[in-house]
Amino acid sequence: MKKRSFFALLVIAASFALLGTSCTNENNVATDASLSTTATDEAQAASLSDVVLSTADTYVNTLADNGYTILMAVKGENQLTGPTITIDTPDSLNFPKTITIDFGTTGFIDSRGDTLKGKIIINISEKLWKSGATKTIKPLDFYVNGNNIKGSKSIVNNGLNAAKNPSMTVSVSDTIVRVDKSTIIRNSTRTRERIDTNGTPKLFWDDKYSITGSTTGVNAKGVAYTVEITSPLIIYNNYPYFVQGTVSTTTQTRTAVLDYGDGTKDRKATLTINGVAKDIFLRN
Repeated sequence: MKKRSFFALLVIAASFALLGTSCTNENNVATDASLSTTATDEAQAASLSDVVLSTADTYVNTLADNGYTILMAVKGENQLTGPTITIDTPDSLNFPKTITIDFGTTGFIDSRGDTLKGKIIINISEKLWKSGATKTIKPLDFYVNGNNIKGSKSIVNNGLNAAKNPSMTVSVSDTIVRVDKSTIIRNSTRTRERIDTNGTPKLFWDDKYSITGSTTGVNAKGVAYTVEITSPLIIYNNYPYFVQGTVSTTTQTRTAVLDYGDGTKDRKATLTINGVAKDIFLRN
């Protein structure tokens, strides 16, 4: 009887051990899936946020180059004209000034291929080339591909850095309501450096930027996360996705690494969790 009881206990103990292992594996899989979703959602949110910044930069820099006196138009992909632009002080002498870029409500397709709706309101403290000049950007009923972008961005001109490139500090407070109505909240502080004008110093839509810094956020499931750019992100003003660089996204104590590639313009990136890498397609 004792032998049978001992054997039964061994069977029960083994069963609990297998059950515990199974549960652990299932939890790991679920956690990995959740972390993967957080990392890819943040990648989308960062790209959408950059649309606002790059769009404002393109129009404001072009206006500044024209002395803020010409209501110029950077045409969209399929439009004959650009958005409606208004300036409260249309000259190169009076600051601060407010610029409103109105993309309308029917959908303006920009040079990236993104569909924009709504307004971007930009306040400039001083001539942009001056070190210390500030610029604030606020979207108003603004949508990118149906995603509602809310919040604000504050930019401080740092002047030329050690590489003689224009550099700025960008502080971002984003609330992004996606097409499916889920919400991502993110705050970031990043340094944005223009590293190439693509041989067209008077055209700003094709400029190339390097971005470093960090982000904190709350994903669509209400889970807090942090992001560190571990290798500078590279992006063009006229391309919708980061083309190079790596970021580490952490929720609690688990980290995912997203690698945007070697600079090739494509939607591909590689996501690595626990040493396991998989290819993903970027979206915005």
